[in-house]
Amino acid sequence: MKKKRSVIRSAKMAALKRASDRRAKSCFIVVIFFAIFACMLVTEVFYVEEERWREEKFLSMFSFGDDSSPSSLSRFAVMDPISSRVARELARVKDEDWSNSNESKKHDPMGGGHPSPLMDIDDSWQRVPNTKDKFFVYSAYYDDRRSKWVRVIAAARTRLADKVICQFTYSDGREPFAVTGINRLIRENWNLKYSAYFILCPIKQQNVPVPSHVSIIRQGSTEIGNKIVVHDNKKAFKKPDGIAVCIKPLHYEYNKVKNLIEFIELNRILGVSHFVLYNHTVGTEVGCILQKYMSEGIVTVLPWQLDIVSQKEIRTEGLFAALNDCLYRTMYRFQYVLMIDLDEYIIPHKNLSLAILLAHLIKKNPDRTGAFSFQNAFFYLQWPNDTSSLSLPYKLLTLQKTIRKSKFHAHKQRSKCIVLPERVVEMGNHFVWEFLAGKTMMNIPPDMGFLHHYRVCEFGGNDCINTTHVVDRRTYVWRDSLIEAVALRLRLLQPVCQNILPFLIE
Repeated sequence: MKKKRSVIRSAKMAALKRASDRRAKSCFIVVIFFAIFACMLVTEVFYVEEERWREEKFLSMFSFGDDSSPSSLSRFAVMDPISSRVARELARVKDEDWSNSNESKKHDPMGGGHPSPLMDIDDSWQRVPNTKDKFFVYSAYYDDRRSKWVRVIAAARTRLADKVICQFTYSDGREPFAVTGINRLIRENWNLKYSAYFILCPIKQQNVPVPSHVSIIRQGSTEIGNKIVVHDNKKAFKKPDGIAVCIKPLHYEYNKVKNLIEFIELNRILGVSHFVLYNHTVGTEVGCILQKYMSEGIVTVLPWQLDIVSQKEIRTEGLFAALNDCLYRTMYRFQYVLMIDLDEYIIPHKNLSLAILLAHLIKKNPDRTGAFSFQNAFFYLQWPNDTSSLSLPYKLLTLQKTIRKSKFHAHKQRSKCIVLPERVVEMGNHFVWEFLAGKTMMNIPPDMGFLHHYRVCEFGGNDCINTTHVVDRRTYVWRDSLIEAVALRLRLLQPVCQNILPFLIE
């Protein structure tokens, strides 16, 4: 008996030791995992901050007041690494050489046999030649809010992207002029291989006009493979007015006819006057609808064929490049800009329009407010339709789905923004990364308005329908106006887009 108890005790001790060893190994694995994660995080933060430190050091050489002061110019002349020989070589490169090599792109932005009627072909993705990795540039904007820059929207390797030179050309025939560009990483990149960038090109000459074009050239190379129009919105538009919407790139042959019409028409009822979209790939029917909206001046559609693999190499077709391009594209033209997706609506809950809501909100802090943040609420598509919608035509999403999750996400977590674009420097997906000095975000309480987000359960399956929820029929305030607007739009579309009817009855 004593021997049996001893064997049992030994077996228990061995089991306890094994359990202890397993716990120790588990703890060790957890510690190693967090150590690796911390190293990745520190590396990422250090890299971004290092890039920003370099930028700030470079910027410190300039006067942020009068850029034409002799002191600021002389400091730049000493520090500018571009040799006079390289500058002369760049100046000798003829515009015609670039134009001939890119003629086919200019006339065919979609890459097919014919130019697309949807495209504003002033801007498209162009390659920077001779770089060690992919390096593309898209658009350029004159920005004199802090100092005088041409700000270029680009996409390049997240770490150790090639250093570049900016060459300005002018419409008055004066000689091209080259300066060192600053690669400024746009913060949201999800640690993928490629990221959106700003390239900052300082304008340091005295008494010169805003360049008409800029070309981005790898340092050490004299080959020009791109030429970008410099948009001077401050000069082109006298006073920002109205409300615009920026929408991330349309992809996967986007062809949700009914959703697109509903999105545009409801936002127009709420006070939006213009929509900016980026076309990676759209279906035939949506393409026809967009063409009609463009002909009426309601929509701008831009080409967005970026030769970087989405989700594997860069986040969602270069989403953050599109958001920031749209920020600068709408700057000085529109007073307010919504940054939302096609399954999202910022709905006022105390006012009848966004225009009235924003006019009320801006009065609270007119000088400091740079953007308004609206909390997210999910209207899951798996929840049953509103019974009142059964008798309504067109089966519109915002009238069918009136059950929402009770709990709102916190600001900066799935929230979306309405910005005053001239007060913002860098835009993120859910919040503003950088304002001009003295400007800030105003967080809007949900009783004033919030983001209606119509989607399936975010983690797959149907578990989301078990979360606490409420009925929210706020969109029924605009029910009759929306149905009438959709009906009118269909009457306008049917003669030119004859294949859309099946999409509306599904």
